[in-house]
Amino acid sequence: SRDALLALRAEVRKCESRVEKLQEMSEKLATKLADPALYDEDRVDEAAVWQRKYSEVCDGLERAEALWMRALEKLEAAEA
Repeated sequence: SRDALLALRAEVRKCESRVEKLQEMSEKLATKLADPALYDEDRVDEAAVWQRKYSEVCDGLERAEALWMRALEKLEAAEA
């Protein structure tokens, strides 16, 4: 039905937006982690925190991409 297609398209857009936001966060964290000053002896704990955040964002991005692909597949199947 038309309503079902609209809902599926909205879900695809929502998933795509989430992926984009997580990609932006990942890039910002990667830039932060690339700063050699972050690895000074007196900032070891801070570096560990940023590495943990980066890992969490990467995991979230992987899940978000999988959800996005599933949403696209559902939409394509519904439009077929």
